[in-house]
Amino acid sequence: MSDDSDVFGLTSEKGWVRTVCDHHFWLPCPRGFPPGYDRDSWAAEVARAWWDMSGLKYEQSSVDRLAAMLRMIHEDGYANVPCHQIWVYLRDPTALPIPVHIGIWKMDGDREKRLLQLSGAGDPDVVRPPFVGPFVTGNLGEGICTTRHKRRENGELYAVLAFGFRSEELETDIQVMASTTDLGELRKATADIEDFVRGMSVYYNATPAS
Repeated sequence: MSDDSDVFGLTSEKGWVRTVCDHHFWLPCPRGFPPGYDRDSWAAEVARAWWDMSGLKYEQSSVDRLAAMLRMIHEDGYANVPCHQIWVYLRDPTALPIPVHIGIWKMDGDREKRLLQLSGAGDPDVVRPPFVGPFVTGNLGEGICTTRHKRRENGELYAVLAFGFRSEELETDIQVMASTTDLGELRKATADIEDFVRGMSVYYNATPAS
């Protein structure tokens, strides 16, 4: 997760998230690495494995390009996005990878207001009113899903697909966010991202920040 101590203090003390998904196009982006690995070696190995698995012909430059994007997702995500887990959606190694950030927070305040906040429904910095609607899963129950469009300081348009859920039993609020500047890829990925969210569940973990 982010190294921001304030964010760490907001981490759920009872709940943690596990995800069941299709690993043919979802890859975990771990915060830390086992001995012998670092961000660079992880990204290089995953990029080559993804190209090998695709069955497509490729050159080293293609592997290097994908590895560079994975390194950026890892570095930028854990440094700048308040989150505890990152997964990367990559159905096609030639496409732009889409990071999905998961926040696992202490339950806080009124449920409806909190889920609207977590899903970004009240975000004032949007280029048009967001789409906001309910989203129901068997494991997480009913939450809120939003789609909104924003602009970076350089004027670049990007889209955010986000979800908010609450586990009353484990006093945990769950936030899921996927964002990319490739609006067409996000539209194509939406069904898979929704399935990814349906595969999520919250479980009791005595050491949730680990």
